[in-house]
Amino acid sequence: MTAAMAPFDYNLADDWNPAGAWDWWRIDAGRGYRFAVKPEHDGDPRLIHGDDDPEPLHCDGGPRGLLDFDAMRQQAVDRARAEWHTQQRDFQKLVADHPAAQPLTTFLARHEADPEGYPREQAVADHHAQPLIRAVNHQTAWERYPSLGIWVLGPNSDPISQLTREPRPDIEHAAAWAVTTYALLTTDGQWIDPDQLGPFAELRDGEDADDAYARQSSAYLDNLDEDCVIVRLLCHC
Repeated sequence: MTAAMAPFDYNLADDWNPAGAWDWWRIDAGRGYRFAVKPEHDGDPRLIHGDDDPEPLHCDGGPRGLLDFDAMRQQAVDRARAEWHTQQRDFQKLVADHPAAQPLTTFLARHEADPEGYPREQAVADHHAQPLIRAVNHQTAWERYPSLGIWVLGPNSDPISQLTREPRPDIEHAAAWAVTTYALLTTDGQWIDPDQLGPFAELRDGEDADDAYARQSSAYLDNLDEDCVIVRLLCHC
């Protein structure tokens, strides 16, 4: 593994390594991001554990045939759905505590109908001035609505559209990223990520690089031989 990772060390060259992707790494997927293990392989000595914070039926790596990708995807979907429901409960509390608010798109439509008479800056200011929007921009949001967090409002911030979104895209995103991570080092030594797709450069209509990477890297991992060892690393760069 050390040899496979070596070409991507930022410190490999005296000045700068153009292929650099890390300055240190260790075997460590982190709690909540480890590979699920098929129950019948629990305790198998071929499983890799990188730290002292074990999770039952999870590991940081091992032969693909011992890892349960289906369980990982289901866990990710369940987690995303639960997070959405929790956020919706807090949002309903927020709505009950404040007057109704309009999304940013409503104010931008007025701006587009009269750009000179109603500048975009005014549209954004009017959107942000709504009591419900101000509430999610205040520190008390942590206390009253912890699942919503504190919004740092910018010119494109639209809490209403975000908090009234349908859950399906979040759930699909969670499933797509359940097995893969931000980068993939292939068995033939290619470093793949959304900014350098390499052989994963196939984009479907309407698909961006992130989605294409997640889809193709997940398929790559799914199709590896069962004895191919897959390991999740924590990389610092």
